[in-house]
Amino acid sequence: MNPVADMFRRAAQIVLADGRRAGNVVELPAPVEAVVSGDLHGNRAALDKIIRYAALGRSPATVLILQELIHGPADERSGLDRSIELLVRAARLLVEHPRQVLFLLGNHDLAQFTGGEITKSGAGVCKGFVEGVRYCFGESGDEVLAAAGEFLLALPLAVRCPEGLWVSHSLPSPARATPEVMAVLHRPYEPADLRRGGGAYEWTWGRGQTPEQVEQLARELGVEFFLLGHRHSEDGFEVVSPRCVTITSDGAAGCVVRLPCDRPLSAGSLAQYIKPLVAVR
Repeated sequence: MNPVADMFRRAAQIVLADGRRAGNVVELPAPVEAVVSGDLHGNRAALDKIIRYAALGRSPATVLILQELIHGPADERSGLDRSIELLVRAARLLVEHPRQVLFLLGNHDLAQFTGGEITKSGAGVCKGFVEGVRYCFGESGDEVLAAAGEFLLALPLAVRCPEGLWVSHSLPSPARATPEVMAVLHRPYEPADLRRGGGAYEWTWGRGQTPEQVEQLARELGVEFFLLGHRHSEDGFEVVSPRCVTITSDGAAGCVVRLPCDRPLSAGSLAQYIKPLVAVR
């Protein structure tokens, strides 16, 4: 067995066996400090800074939450998407710190390993990712791809932190937050959940959230504040409502958030916890 494939399978086992996970939500007990990234999409420098900023070895109460590492720009030398290398590094970090590193399922992860495609700049990023993995791992490429798929499709949809903080890649679109879609939070995935219209699909692809919907979801889930990825913002973050902010980590204004989860949050108070990655040395 290829050692990278073996590592991905070990990471999948850790994710599925996490005793803090109930259905597809990881419930973090206090005390905890959450370091949360937005989408990374192959940005190697951003991942380096986020790992350094998290400094997991300094405190066992620090938890790093990552999302959407795959589907990056073409490598300058090979011309291929080599974002698998970020996924390898982050999954290895999870194996080393199984209680401190968490991943969230994203729409790009879902598309990559359920036969979908996402087009950017006229090219299919899922096809490009496959070509990049085969370039990096040669004859073991398909084995690594299969194991990476096992890992990513094992990921939860959300992390609930103390004081009502909810971290997920996205929220269902307003018209899609049906009882069936909400139910996927509380049980293991079924094949239909991963397809268009299914629970996992709607939780990772959802767009167009409104302040009114955020308030309704906050009541249904017992949440005070939602911190999301999925939306790209030129400013590094975007306020959806007083209870909801999205962050971006892969752009020029990319940021990371370090949250002491011992106090309530709002869109206004979150600003003091946002760290621009350009300021991380």
